Amino acid sequence: MKIFRDPITHFVLIGLALVAMNHFWNVWQGELGRTIVVSAAEIDRLEKIWAGTAGRLPTGEDQQQIIDQYVQEEMLVREAERLGLGDDDTIIRRRLAQKMDFLVSDDAKADDPTDAELERWFEDHRERFAAPEMRSFTHVYFSPEKHGSRIEAAAETARARLQSGAEWKSLGDPFIQKRSYAAVPEREVARLFGPEFAADIFKLGAGQWSEPIGSAFGLHLVRIEAIDRAAQAQFAPIRAAVLAAWQDEQRSDAKRAAVDALIGKYKVVVEKAE
Repeated sequence: MKIFRDPITHFVLIGLALVAMNHFWNVWQGELGRTIVVSAAEIDRLEKIWAGTAGRLPTGEDQQQIIDQYVQEEMLVREAERLGLGDDDTIIRRRLAQKMDFLVSDDAKADDPTDAELERWFEDHRERFAAPEMRSFTHVYFSPEKHGSRIEAAAETARARLQSGAEWKSLGDPFIQKRSYAAVPEREVARLFGPEFAADIFKLGAGQWSEPIGSAFGLHLVRIEAIDRAAQAQFAPIRAAVLAAWQDEQRSDAKRAAVDALIGKYKVVVEKAE
């Protein structure tokens, strides 16, 4: 027939065929998307996770619950993806990035060094293992709420009395924390009173009442009771700790290199705001 020899007819028939093929392809893909396969390997993985949490192997009833929970989770994930619920979701993006970070971290291995290599690394990082300098001190506290603008005068008056032999416990204001501390490092003093206070008292010598020193709480007169100097670490007694630190550094370096290699596979375009 003439109609079947018309090029327009050919074009229409080809178009209809493509539409039909696309329809059947989508139906087939949809059926695949609604098939949840729980493989033996997946069941074994889930049972190991369950046993690690429960502290025992799963029974037959437990195994069925494990499978049912997996099927339910898989269904919910697929339906959420179908609805596009994860698109531009910051929490999901961060969770995926975190999981990828774990995978990269697992691949970042650290070999055991020889004793000579480990000792050389220890010598280059000896300060990391040294015992910090510590101070034992007593302080007399002055509250800004109680003294207001006269707080410095009150502290100076008390300091004069202390230098004349007055009992320190009878002076100053009640303090929420302790008034005497034994053998504390600077970082702990900074945590308790603030970094500026810690830096100031670690400059003091022992046995004398200081000038007023400010903290996060107010003013203090401080007397250093004892100074424990920083101690140099020796390799042999802490070899295990040195090895753990070395391995942590190696894994961190390997992870950083792996992340850099992955980033190198991408082209990064940063658009500037007009």
